[in-house]
Formats: sequence, C-alpha cells, structure tokens
Amino acid sequence: MMFRPFFSMILAFVTAGMSLPGKATDKIDAPYGVCAHVSRGELEIAPREFKRMHEANITWVRTDFDWRGVETKQGVWNFDRLDKLIPIAKQEKINILPILDYDVPWATPAWKHLDAWGEYVRRTVSRYRKDIRYWEVYNEENHKNFWRGIPRGADYVPLLKRSYEEIKKIDPTLTVLYGGTAGVPLDYIEDSFKAGAGNYFDVMNIHPYHWQGTPELMLAEFRDLEALMKKYNLEDKPIWITEVGWSTAKPNTLFRDILPAAFKRAGLDPAKNSVAVVCDEGKGFQGAGLFKQSGALAMFRQVDGITLDELRGLSVKRYPVLVPSIGEEFPAKYLPALLDYVKRGGTLLLPSGLPFYYELQPDGIKVQVNDKHMKEFHIGWEAWWVKDGVPKQETWQKPGPEFANAFKVDFKPAGRFLHDRNLKKGDEFIPIITAGTDNYQSAVAALYKFNSDLRGNIIVCTSRATLETVPEERQAEMLPRTYLIALANGVERIFWYNFRSGEWKPDEREAHFGIVRKNLDPKPSFRAYQTLTELCPTGSSRPSLEKKGSVYLANWTRPDGTKVWGIWSAIGSHEVELNVRGKVVEAMNHLGEKQPLPGKEYTVTPAILYLVGSESVSISSR
Repeated sequence: MMFRPFFSMILAFVTAGMSLPGKATDKIDAPYGVCAHVSRGELEIAPREFKRMHEANITWVRTDFDWRGVETKQGVWNFDRLDKLIPIAKQEKINILPILDYDVPWATPAWKHLDAWGEYVRRTVSRYRKDIRYWEVYNEENHKNFWRGIPRGADYVPLLKRSYEEIKKIDPTLTVLYGGTAGVPLDYIEDSFKAGAGNYFDVMNIHPYHWQGTPELMLAEFRDLEALMKKYNLEDKPIWITEVGWSTAKPNTLFRDILPAAFKRAGLDPAKNSVAVVCDEGKGFQGAGLFKQSGALAMFRQVDGITLDELRGLSVKRYPVLVPSIGEEFPAKYLPALLDYVKRGGTLLLPSGLPFYYELQPDGIKVQVNDKHMKEFHIGWEAWWVKDGVPKQETWQKPGPEFANAFKVDFKPAGRFLHDRNLKKGDEFIPIITAGTDNYQSAVAALYKFNSDLRGNIIVCTSRATLETVPEERQAEMLPRTYLIALANGVERIFWYNFRSGEWKPDEREAHFGIVRKNLDPKPSFRAYQTLTELCPTGSSRPSLEKKGSVYLANWTRPDGTKVWGIWSAIGSHEVELNVRGKVVEAMNHLGEKQPLPGKEYTVTPAILYLVGSESVSISSR
C-alpha cells in the first residue's frame, strides 16, 4: 500500500470528441482483480472471501508472500500458511498474484543482501511454480519506507535482475512483474530503464493512486508512461495496475472538530454562510471539485462549485469562505484574483499541504516554485529541506493555546510547519495545531488573521493526510471509471486495493479501502464492481474511450455481440445532447439499478449510465 501519491493534473483534451489513446481491437482477458491479505491475517476467512469475490466475477487476488513470513528465523523455513492458502485458491478457481517482498532482520535492506534474497526467491517460487505463474518483484520499491533506504531506480535493478534470473532458471515460462510503483514516478522508472531494468521483467506495473482526485487523472500518466516505454523499446511489454483505489474512512477530525473552532475564531459561522470551491475540469483543473462532493464541508449552509474565471471579483458577502485548491498546485494566472479576494475580506481555506507550492501551467504541467507566493499572502512555511534545524517529522501535536479545550488532535504527522515571519503590522498568527519535537516547535495548522493591506483570513493545514478519503457512494462511482479508463488505455489487468476493510478505526484511511466490510457485507463499490463485470465480462472487446468537453463516453462489445455504452463526467453535472441510434435494451446506473431510457437532453454525472444494445451513441455539448 502506497503512502502518498503525487497529485498530477490531467492535460485538457481541447479537440471535441478526440479519441483517447488505447487499444480498441483486442479482447480483454480476466482483467478483474483485488488485493487481499489472504496470506496474512485473512487466511482463515479466505474461503468466504473467495466465494464473495466470485459474486463480482473477480478471479485474481494479489497478496504478499513476505520473506519474513516464510523464513521465520535465519535458515528456518516455514511455508505452512502459504501451503494452506494455495489449495483453497485452487479449489475456488482464484488466481493468486504473489508479491515477493521486503526483508528479514538479518538481511535488511533486501537489496543489499542479494544472495539471501535469491535463496528466498528460489525456495518460494520453486515450491509453488506449478500453481502460480506470475510473480511480482517487490512492492512500491520507490517508497523509502518499503525500500528501507533512499529509493533509486538504478538500485532496484540488481534486485529485479537477481529475481528474474532465479525465476527463469526454475521455469522460463513464468512471468515476472516489475514491482508496482507508488504512483507513476517517471524519473524513477527511467532511472531503472537506463540501468537495464527492461531486460528483467515481462510486465510493467504501476499504482496510479489519486486520493485527492479522480480516475481521469490517470490518462496523462498512461500517455507519459507509454512514451517512456517506447523510448526504451519496451512498448510491447504489457502494463498492469496492481493497486488503485479510494478509502471510505470518515473525514479527518480537521473537518469534524477543528475547522468549526477555527472559523469561530475568525468570526464566521459556517451554518449561516456559503462556501465556494474551485472546480474547473474544462481548464484541466479539478481543484477542489472532489472536496466539494466529499461531505467534509457539511458544516456550511451551502457548498457551491465555481470556475477559475469566476474568481475574479468573487463576492465576499455571498461567499465569505473560498477553497481554491485541495492540493499544493494552483494556476498562477489566477493568484491575483485570490489575493484581491482576501484584500476585500474573504477567507481562504487551504486544507492540505504547502500553499501554492506548484504553479499549474495551461498544459497541465506543475512547476515547483516553493514559497514564491508566500509574502504577498502574508503567510509562510518551513521544512527540513529549506531550513536547518527543522525536523523531518514532528513527534507530537496538540491544540494551539487558544484552542486548548476546543478539540482533540488526531496525530497525523505533517513534516511541514507554518511561521509568522511574513506578517505585516496588524496581522495575527494564531496556531490551531502546534507540533514539534524535543528541540523544535511550530504549527501545522494555523489561522492567519489580517488587519493590514489584507483584511480577511487564511486557514492553512499542512498535513497532506487530511483529504485522502471519499464517501462510500463516491468510491462506487470511481471504481468502474477506473477500470474502463485503464482498459481503454491498454492496461491488461487491474487490482483494486483492497477487497476487505479492516475497520480498526473509523477515520483511519488504511482501514477502509475495501469494497466489502469487515464482516464481508458488500459496500456500494462491490455492487459497482459486480455491475461492471456483468456488462463487460472477460472476452469483451477492449473498451474505446472518447472525451467531449467534460464528458467521457466508453463503448465495447460483449462476447455475445451486444454493444454496451457508458457515459459519465469526472466532476459535477453537465447538460448534453445524447444521440442514440438503435434500440436500447436496458439502461442502468453504476450500481446495476434500472434507469429510465434517456431522452435527447441528458444530464451527465460522475455516476456512470450504462446503455445496453444501442448501435451507436454520440454526445454533443448543449
């Protein structure tokens, strides 16, 4: 499981109806998988999990074959757990994708102990080679917590090479997967390609998470990855996604408890006011659109989405609070409008990360500008990479002095701290959450209250873990979109992370990625998965995908010859003219619920509408 994706923005497709890249002529072959910890704590319930998976036509399960789980002491090998798992999976006709991963106390990090690692690979693969034909080499090797060191693509290659050679010695027909990367880190991947990685894997593999965005952001990543693979003559190797998903944990306490107290200190009553959030997919900027739909702003009387152009002269009276972005990027062209808004008394809410750390260019590229815009907004931040003495991560957090009895802090380290050095006379810096170590103290959330040339407020929270969950209904909307977008772009197999939620804490992100609950009851996303696999079963043609404006249209043909269409938007509702030729046998939503046949004028939403049987479907903007 990756810790943190890089939030990249999709390039806008400016040509109406432009076909997106992808193979539309071949057939899909068992593309539906999930991640499940059936080799760890879920072994005892694995038979029940597998039966539930079959209800959604899921035939692949990715799970860890941890080194330390089979070599329990140096030289002591115990495969009992895996020996129990394999027959169960075989009986239930579930294909296992094992991850060869991590290390043991006497050989850490693994990449510096290749002989010991090689023995682990050799023993494990030899034991299960008849039943398991695909082997993934490590998990998120570009993340320091998993790699046990500073990740470099070139350093991954010796481990990949040793694994590949050991596996091919056992059976040359076994398939080796590049370890699924956290996000799509092109620099890291290219560094490994330069060092020869392309000679030592059969399948490329990524984890394109977008916790603060939507599946449509993957499109630019697929394009760039395909271009990189072509550069190194690797374009014929298939691509898999072995992790992708969204968590349905409850919103962070920042929104439930902390922000109401901060707004009160700023002199605002959310229950009596409206908040504007910027969501402008038409300009390639999803911005706070997903945040608008998350429920995190339920404290406000009304939540309205606005475009970037509507920022100019935005009414402070109508919208005393504005959320311009939920990430660290913003189009520089519109920063003057934000500044003018604060000068006129408006309050900016910047809920995640370092404000305006990246300038978003018109072509969708992010340019890192660090604290370039901090002084003009009278705010400031510092971190270990820009100032000596600042810790990489705090060890404690607590409410600021003015909020001592207002709320409890759910400790989520930020590693980015706020300061008051850019204030002007009359301004105030009010820590909301203080944080630090034995030798350092600052704030990770603060209210900047202005009474200078600026007259409003800015509320900043630097933790990037505050906006990484979605409501269950949103997860269900994004699951089929993820699969259709990936399949349309040539991805062979996609594993949703994950199958079962652990639910050990209501607002813990990692505990709620599942499409079923801890007791295996289905969540809405399970129904969405089930509907997708019934409408696009194995053997269907690979979906094709078009985009017109903010609307996406996918289509494919099932093995029985029936055509199916799916239409949706990335964010928000959009009015279109829907032109359907031929009889629509059935219309249903993403959950499989029957819908009335749409008329010529139709409102597209992020929930897919499936149309079954029509000969052709086209859309045009109204």
